[in-house]
Amino acid sequence: MNSYEYFSPKTMNELLDVLESADERTHIIAGGTDIVLDIRSGRIKPTKVVNINKVEELKYVKEEEGYIKIGSMMTFTDLEINELINNKVKILAKACSEVGSPQIRNLGTVGGNIVNASAAADSVAAFIGLDASVVLKSKKAERTMKLVDFYDNGKPNIRKDEILTEIFFEKPSDNTATCFTKLGRRKALAIVVLSMGALIEKDESNKCTKAQFVLGAVAKHPMRIHEIEEKIIGKELNRENLYGLLDDMSTVIYNTILEGSPNRLRSAKYKSKSIVGIAKTTFDSILSDLKIE
Repeated sequence: MNSYEYFSPKTMNELLDVLESADERTHIIAGGTDIVLDIRSGRIKPTKVVNINKVEELKYVKEEEGYIKIGSMMTFTDLEINELINNKVKILAKACSEVGSPQIRNLGTVGGNIVNASAAADSVAAFIGLDASVVLKSKKAERTMKLVDFYDNGKPNIRKDEILTEIFFEKPSDNTATCFTKLGRRKALAIVVLSMGALIEKDESNKCTKAQFVLGAVAKHPMRIHEIEEKIIGKELNRENLYGLLDDMSTVIYNTILEGSPNRLRSAKYKSKSIVGIAKTTFDSILSDLKIE
């Protein structure tokens, strides 16, 4: 069995001290739902393992200057039951409730979900739908970037001496509704086949002033579909106009999958058709929350 050094810092200062000397075989454990299995199977062979579960400074949800800020060590369960998230950010509460089993939701963290860079990560799709940013910190500096820019060809843009400390996004207004809908292979421990997140804001005349749509499990990471968003901004929000986006969504999915891999024709056909039901469910929920018939 591979041997390695084990660290369990209790403060951010201790954590950053450990990471200052990190190399390519240094691995961080947050919830441990993925990396522990990789170590046991031999898929990764670390020289250092840093368990950050005791760093309480990374566990928070707060509202500050018009933004909602979330510490990277918050678990899916933490966010699923958080009052602020449930009241103002339905898309994130729903996405977190869809992750794996209760045991996984109790242990898995949103920071770990982001850094693992899965194309099907439920919470990542929700955060991108919220146009979230992430904060990366090392002993020497701090970086902030949009979550969509955090991924480079499917891989996370994070150095070994850095830790993802926070995810933050603009607090949705009272005239905003959000939703997350997921199609999985099975009900228990559902692995996402396709997901959609949406944020829509309206004015007093029920015209769309903001639209943010994200698709999960289509590209190498959840993707915004700006060209579809632009088609609804400025238009009246109703079922006819929203459903009018469905054909374009299907086309985007079909083309994106085949551009990534021409051999995935069956997947492209299936997902481009499946989005119709998923998007209708998403739009109906948003219209209901916005009290639009």
